[in-house]
Order: sequence, then C-alpha cells, then structure tokens
Amino acid sequence: MKPVTFLVALTTVAVVLSTVSASPYGGWQPIENIHNYRIQEIAKFAVRMHNLENNFKHPLRLVSIRRGLVQVVDGMNYKLDVMVAGSNSLDSRGSMYRTEVHVTLGTMELMFFTRIVKGIN
Repeated sequence: MKPVTFLVALTTVAVVLSTVSASPYGGWQPIENIHNYRIQEIAKFAVRMHNLENNFKHPLRLVSIRRGLVQVVDGMNYKLDVMVAGSNSLDSRGSMYRTEVHVTLGTMELMFFTRIVKGIN
C-alpha cells in the first residue's frame, strides 16, 4: 500500500512541476480552460470583493469569463476578463471588466477590478 501512495504522490509532484516549468516564472500565460471550477471561484471572488468595496451600491453578478491569463510568482496571479451584469440601468445589458487576483496558499487578494468595455452582449 505504501509504495502505491508514494507513486501517486510522486506522479502528482511531477505533474505540478511540469505545469510550472511550462510557464516561465513571471511571464503571463493563457489559461487553457477558463471553465475550470477553480478559475470560476477566483472570478466570483473578484466580483464579491468589488461589490464589498463599493458597499453593494450597485452590486454586480458574474455572467461569464471571456479570457484569462496566469502568472507564476510567489503564489499565482490570475488576470481575467469577465462579463458582469447589474441591476441598475448602466449594467443591465452587461459590462466587461478586467480583474487581477493574487492567490497564495489559502488566501486570495483582489488587486484591481476595472471596466474595460461597456454594453457587450
């Protein structure tokens, strides 16, 4: 049983190392699967934090992720272009925002959340 566990752990480490070595430290790389659960959670976190920072005056909700980049640093940076919608007339059709979230073990930090295109469907 222990050799199997060791082999699984070794395989997991090899996969992680090969993923990291494919992304040069500090360089931005495209996220291949923006529909991944983890990427979706990062985008939802960014929208929640934006709403919180703005005292929920005009709360937004995540509609979709359009594009994403990842950067290996001390942790990971995720730059996402997200489509969001709101309840007020300005955002009722949806707006595109660019956000960046820094992720380390167990923590996420919103770096910025900025509108880049208005009224896209």
